[in-house]
Amino acid sequence: MTGPQTEPDLPTPTQGPVDPDPVGQHPVIPATPTPAPEKIVERPSPLTGLARGGIALVAAAWFLTREILEGEELGGSVVIIGVVLGIYAIIAGVSGVLTWRMTTFIADDEEFRIERRLVSQTSTRIDYTKVQSVDIQQPIVARLLGLAKVHIDVGGAGGADLVYLSLARAESLRDHLMARMRGARRGLPTPPDATPITTGADNLAPDLESAEDVVVARVSPRNLLIGAFVSSSTAVWVVIAAAVLIVGLVAGEPITAIPALLAVGGWVWSQTGKNWGFVMSRRGETLHISRGALNKAAQGLHPRRIQGVQVRQDILHRPFGLYSVSVTVLGYGDVGDENEGSNALILPYGTAEDVAAVLHAIWPDVDLTAIRPRQQPARARWLTPVTFRTHTWGFDDTVIVAQHGLLTQTRTIVPHRRMQSAGLHQGPLERRLDLATVAIHTTDGPVDLRLYHLDAQAARGVLFEQLRLARLARAAADR
Repeated sequence: MTGPQTEPDLPTPTQGPVDPDPVGQHPVIPATPTPAPEKIVERPSPLTGLARGGIALVAAAWFLTREILEGEELGGSVVIIGVVLGIYAIIAGVSGVLTWRMTTFIADDEEFRIERRLVSQTSTRIDYTKVQSVDIQQPIVARLLGLAKVHIDVGGAGGADLVYLSLARAESLRDHLMARMRGARRGLPTPPDATPITTGADNLAPDLESAEDVVVARVSPRNLLIGAFVSSSTAVWVVIAAAVLIVGLVAGEPITAIPALLAVGGWVWSQTGKNWGFVMSRRGETLHISRGALNKAAQGLHPRRIQGVQVRQDILHRPFGLYSVSVTVLGYGDVGDENEGSNALILPYGTAEDVAAVLHAIWPDVDLTAIRPRQQPARARWLTPVTFRTHTWGFDDTVIVAQHGLLTQTRTIVPHRRMQSAGLHQGPLERRLDLATVAIHTTDGPVDLRLYHLDAQAARGVLFEQLRLARLARAAADR
């Protein structure tokens, strides 16, 4: 008597060809290679034309309002200006529609490419390893429409702009680019559980480090207003406006003070409006900065791109304990550019605790309290009789620090491995006093580190020691 019948095991691919129907059931179909996924082509928002036209109309309305307030006789010139600006708004709207129709982009794990087809065809491909930062900007009209502009900075080569995307898509694209940048620089493959790149507002590319934002520093409205109103720059304009007003009252024409008052208001607004609601947070290794009252801006900054830090305190800010922090960032270039100068300011007006938190977020291993400050030699008092005691400097194995200034105290910090060159300067008076100044050079930016009027022999020792420390720091970073 035989036991129960069982079905024979199916042969593996190494056992030879497969019987098409071994047990009278359906045939076994050999596996075929999975085709490569088709690249998803996206476009900017269809509201791009409306946003551009609206921005032009807002500019036109502002210009006309100013003309009406300042002009003694309106006449037909205002109408002509209005017609011209209206035509400009229409042109801007048509340009926005063409941008929407003629611009496409691809953002996946392999590449980021922007193609534009109008009179001529251009294709811009951005290597993820070259991405320096990704900023999101929202002019007031685009903000009302839920749109945003994405600026991708690739250092000295400039960058690329996408105008306009939905805010959710812009934030998703920023996270995707920053995550791919970190992975590409480390030679990491895309995580196997990564969310696939899709279109629309649900495209939330995964961050390779963390999905949580940790707040580093937040500027309160009180500190922002005090910092803007109570400052040396504002005080100068207030004094000028007051002097012009007094002269106008004596002459019987107080209206002459209006331009000076407008200048004061413009300065204060430039400091408060663009920095209103300032928040710095950290997600993984990336710092995120958001700010702006009407025009919202969101900046993504990687600490490794920061070449130096400058902490400033105005004499009028000292009673309130307020500081500002600026950085030199690789790729921003000349801070004379409005956007670049704004991006270089990473803490408008914060407390000492805010400054410490920002410095810790940039360089967690740096302890400035462990650096012993050193002063100029006594004979340097002839060159700096008033600010002699404010000039201090020092260094450890990680950074070099210099502090100086009387009305505005400035502390400058540069890591050794970010130094590009160092120089020794000796003017005629310094030569007579046997003094010299050491300059530490990084990329162009607001941070300028100089050790003023050191003993000439000590200055040469500092120069060669700095070169040695920079060489060791770069070698350790490469390892």
